[in-house]
Amino acid sequence: MTKRIIEVAERSARLSLENRLLVLRTTDGEEHRVPLGEIECVILGVPAVSITGALLAALAEAGVAVVISGPDRLPAAMQLPLAANYLQNERFRLQAAAALPLRKRLWQTVVTAKIKAQGGLLQELRGHDGGLTALADRVRSGDPDNLEGRAAVIYWKMLFDQPFLRDREATDNNMLLNYGYAVLRAMTARAICGAGLHPTLGIHHRNRYNAFCLADDLMEPYRCLVDRVAVGLNPANQPLSGIGQEQRRALLNGLLEPVRRYGEWHGLTELLTLHARQLAASFAEKKKLLEFG
Repeated sequence: MTKRIIEVAERSARLSLENRLLVLRTTDGEEHRVPLGEIECVILGVPAVSITGALLAALAEAGVAVVISGPDRLPAAMQLPLAANYLQNERFRLQAAAALPLRKRLWQTVVTAKIKAQGGLLQELRGHDGGLTALADRVRSGDPDNLEGRAAVIYWKMLFDQPFLRDREATDNNMLLNYGYAVLRAMTARAICGAGLHPTLGIHHRNRYNAFCLADDLMEPYRCLVDRVAVGLNPANQPLSGIGQEQRRALLNGLLEPVRRYGEWHGLTELLTLHARQLAASFAEKKKLLEFG
């Protein structure tokens, strides 16, 4: 079953819990009810929204990520479940103790999948992959040659109709990417917590100020889902004054589209859950079991 992403971003509303249902009531009288088990993520995007403590607790218990956006409509904070797996203590310790050679092999798998995904999107949009598929096959353990960075230079140069620089502060397509990546990050962190792992302890990302290093690692091969939508919304990378409702809806829908892996079509939630479990098994068995198909 495809999970739902619920965004409250245009009207003030009150969110509460009734009989394991999220109940959303707007100030103009609309009411919507959604079973907690159908929800992937809740995004609170307007200041004039209230949510009960009972609902926040129930969402955490159900493994639902809650994202709070700032005045610029970009996600500013996140609530994740703290006890989503009964083996959490053991898996935290195994994750923290993972040897460097194992983490390097896991990162090799992530980078290879990311570059292949980038090449696939370029092939779809431009008719050729810019040599990225061949580059992906050369990634070594730990990516000591920084093929991820070399691929990024080719990818961003070719992706849009106009020159593009990945800059989180820029007011162009970077705004679309920031929003989409933040939601993808929340979805990934949710899957990681569900597998009994800690989203802070990464296999490659190590920024001391980043609380979601492992989420940033695991989401890498799926960033292209957001990139594809951004190209469709603003192919010439024109300046943006903000992100409108239709643009946000398109980005969220892009993350709900089926993804082809292992020769079949899967929902992104299903894949992220699988990869998080593969990571947990890798740490437990001290060998690389992560595969992107």
